Amino acid sequence: MADERVVSTKLEQIEQYHGELKEKQQSLTRTDLLTNTTEQRAVERMFENAIQACSDLAQHIATHDFDFAGVASKEAIRVLGQEEVIDEETMNTLVAAVGFRNVLAHEYGRVDYVEVYETLQTGLNVYDTFSRQVAQWFRTQD
Repeated sequence: MADERVVSTKLEQIEQYHGELKEKQQSLTRTDLLTNTTEQRAVERMFENAIQACSDLAQHIATHDFDFAGVASKEAIRVLGQEEVIDEETMNTLVAAVGFRNVLAHEYGRVDYVEVYETLQTGLNVYDTFSRQVAQWFRTQD
């Protein structure tokens, strides 16, 4: 069974990173992000942290509760969807987010800051939804 301390810590991290992204969502203009390298790096890192915390939590739960033996973040997230820890929409959005994180973290090609800005403006709900669904599932375990 998943370790309560790990789940709690990861949920707190996701909440923190989600909050930081929400602050940037409200304060950062499109022009600021497209022209300010410091802001670009800050937002990239915030996304990387939020997505990684979700991935880490998915890995932990999938491994401890569903005998997941893999190492791929996307697959661990899919296990949570298949086991109805999270809903299908959340699963699909997080799987796509892992791909987005990989582009940011590993700079596959060139980072498209227009896409980063659009994701900042429209793609933050998944972190709150994922956290709520995992927390709700965890409370029912014993």
